[in-house]
Amino acid sequence: MILSIIIPAYNAEPYIHELLKVLEPQIVPEVEVIVIDDGSKKPLEVSYPWAKVIRQVNQGASAARNTGLNHSKGEYIAFIDADDLVVEDYIAKLLKVINDEKPDYIYLSWKAFGGWNYTVKLTSITDKFPPFNLCVWNRVYKRSMIGKVRFNTSKVVAEDAQFIRDVKEEGRKKAFISDYMYLYRSDTPDSLTKRVTNGLLNHNRIVYNMPVVPNSPELLEEIKKADKTAEVIVMTHENQLKGLEEYAMVIPPRQIVGTELRGEFTPLFTKQQKPYVTQIVLYIDNLFEIGGIETFTYNFCKWMHKYYDIAVVYTNSVAEKQYIRLLPYADIVKVTNQMIVCDVAINCRIHLVLPSKIRASKKINLVHTCKMNPAYHIADSPDEIYFVSDACRRSFDLEGGVIYNLTAPEPVKNKPLRLVSACRLTWEKGQNRIMQLAQLMNEIGIEFTWEVFTSDIPDMRLTSIPSGLVFRQQTLNVKDWIAQADFYISLSTWESFGFSMVEALELGVPVITTPLDVLPEIGFIEGVNGFVIPMSIESLGKHYLKAILSSDLKFKYTRQEDNERIVEQWRRVLGDKKPTRKAPAKDAKIVRVIKNHFDAELDRSVRAGEILLVRKKRAESGIDSGFYQLVDV
Repeated sequence: MILSIIIPAYNAEPYIHELLKVLEPQIVPEVEVIVIDDGSKKPLEVSYPWAKVIRQVNQGASAARNTGLNHSKGEYIAFIDADDLVVEDYIAKLLKVINDEKPDYIYLSWKAFGGWNYTVKLTSITDKFPPFNLCVWNRVYKRSMIGKVRFNTSKVVAEDAQFIRDVKEEGRKKAFISDYMYLYRSDTPDSLTKRVTNGLLNHNRIVYNMPVVPNSPELLEEIKKADKTAEVIVMTHENQLKGLEEYAMVIPPRQIVGTELRGEFTPLFTKQQKPYVTQIVLYIDNLFEIGGIETFTYNFCKWMHKYYDIAVVYTNSVAEKQYIRLLPYADIVKVTNQMIVCDVAINCRIHLVLPSKIRASKKINLVHTCKMNPAYHIADSPDEIYFVSDACRRSFDLEGGVIYNLTAPEPVKNKPLRLVSACRLTWEKGQNRIMQLAQLMNEIGIEFTWEVFTSDIPDMRLTSIPSGLVFRQQTLNVKDWIAQADFYISLSTWESFGFSMVEALELGVPVITTPLDVLPEIGFIEGVNGFVIPMSIESLGKHYLKAILSSDLKFKYTRQEDNERIVEQWRRVLGDKKPTRKAPAKDAKIVRVIKNHFDAELDRSVRAGEILLVRKKRAESGIDSGFYQLVDV
């Protein structure tokens, strides 16, 4: 066997199939191809008989390459990354140089594709690669030259550089190929380079800034020790330390990102931003002051924070009252340039696509709406889809599970007696039917006060609004008003779950509703805990309306799915975790940031206007120093 080609692969589909297709017509008996599937989430399927696939638990590129080295039989070793390509005569040209020149190692010209216009064209045997191009894929080594040298599995990156230094090219017979041989793909979303740049890997890059590196054995030992687990880069104009380049990359000063700066301060250094890491993300564009998804978010966090670290991640805004009531149970994080890494991301609106800054091992779309319009579709490409009711699922005619919404019955403070609705005043929520039903009740002489809590208060003359119908601003404690109402009224065309109806039923308040598909799923029983009236108010009999409004229903409401079962269902979906987020202190205070500053406890910068839940002493200290303002809850 003359040549062994080693390809480490982790979640490399579909790129690796493109690479193998290029290699297929080039394969000859003198060549073997070894693919190491390094614990890909979906096991790699390779149909080419000439490609030997070795599977192992995920250990990283270094361990995968070491596995390839240990199983290879070729006299020469080449490395190809699974998401890159090679030219159509890659193998033929390598074998020709090997047979003609019998070198110890070969340098390969290469170029990038996919957005980055960069080339390295070798024209002379003395040519070297750029300082940041210490990669094994642009070199081919004789096995005897590698010997027992292996890749450092303690490093996430720069393991190539250490391997190259350990192999020791100096004094060995060199060859080069001027024609472009290797094609580097620059637009791979999950490439190692991009994951390091975005702070997604636990990678240390120690940067020394020293105008002159002195001949110091103590400094060399320090760098030698750091090189065992970190990428070490020394920026200098003059190096007097013999042996330094065996343990570090030595370059002139330049703009650079790293995890630690040693030596002299320099504005050229930027510290690598760490990602925000949590277990569960609830992703939303906005959380308004009131709404079904808003209720879901609060109830989910209140029930599930005992089992998971939860972050409510948003792109636009969160109503202050929602922000405040969520703080004890979840972090509230706005999408910025910082990466957000989680085990599971739950996308809460079908028109949203999970931002690229959110990296999740599993993506779930939770559908909260019925398909009220043919144009409605799920914009994202999730791993799993769940619906909040079977009626909701049937309206989309899609495969997916059903997880009913969690509810959180709370003690009631007040006792107003009235008819109550809480909804948007839109066509699907029955805006016209509300007006028509109120007018009908007036016509048959029913005395009532019907308060509609809505964010869509109509711009109408008072004389145009039926007597008894009152529009009120939305409020988080609408259940206090529902609790002692004679009836809760819902006149929607569509409801995927009907949160307000469920809350009314839980409070023992009968519901008057239009005929909705979801009613059996939420435990509504005609004549027992409410009444159904037709979609067309004109066809509603006056005597029937009078009869149901005078009914005195006494009932005990039992949901088809109770909260404990729903919690267990979510735990099966989300996996078995243990939360690390500390519960807030009992005396914790809610404060508003009024000055931008770095918060040492949170280990991040906080901005003016942000709302935080902080320890009492820290709140008092921050208020005294002018950084915080107490929020009146």
